[in-house]
Amino acid sequence: MTEALTRRLIAAVYEDEVDRAAALLRQGASPSAPDPGGETPLYLAAVGGHTEMVRLLLEAGAAPNAESRGAPGSEGLPLCAAAAWDHWEAVRELLAHGADPDRREDDGTSCTPLMWAASGGHHHTARLLLEARADPDADQGGRTPLMAAAERGSIAVVRALLHHGADPHRTDAEGRTAESLAREKCGKDLAHELRGQARTAPDDKCVILRSPRPEGTELIEVTISAPDGRGGATWQAETGHAAIVALLQEHQRG
Repeated sequence: MTEALTRRLIAAVYEDEVDRAAALLRQGASPSAPDPGGETPLYLAAVGGHTEMVRLLLEAGAAPNAESRGAPGSEGLPLCAAAAWDHWEAVRELLAHGADPDRREDDGTSCTPLMWAASGGHHHTARLLLEARADPDADQGGRTPLMAAAERGSIAVVRALLHHGADPHRTDAEGRTAESLAREKCGKDLAHELRGQARTAPDDKCVILRSPRPEGTELIEVTISAPDGRGGATWQAETGHAAIVALLQEHQRG
């Protein structure tokens, strides 16, 4: 009976059917129990950005810091999943219910939620994590959130990190600072750079989108797919590198 309830709850979470999930919880379904594949309800709700479902599961007692151990794409920490996809309302709920802003995925060996947010240029999510006292310098292999945001060109995230005490003097394994990483991108054709990262084949379909950011920069998105449109994947960068270099220089002088 318990297994059947778990499977039904997972299905309700996938479909974001909050009323059905609430009924299953009243019937005795566990808000934390994984399905046979290792997926937890809370992780699935978080990665999908289903804020009301996240709140329901947490209020029913779901463990905010438990890792989902499903197949690729459904494994990791709920807070990391929400931060990676900029589901800031879900991030706020998780933090309010005790999610650890500095907890690393993969049993403490991988990224923090802040690193996910910085790498994705998610300034609202980054600010929520920093306000929850996330360590602004928690690194992954020597790479800090400030370096990730500077290399991406996300000036809003860089500003938030500096405001909360991120150290601009830190260096990565190659001796590069956040400033030098941003400087390397100045004047570059970012769309061309992203296509290079994607390792496109000659017949791949490539779509480039440019959209303005509130900071006066642009978000550049390069989506690569097979000639028939299948298997699309997107790479992103922002055009704030020159402004980041100036900001970091000013910050260090101050």
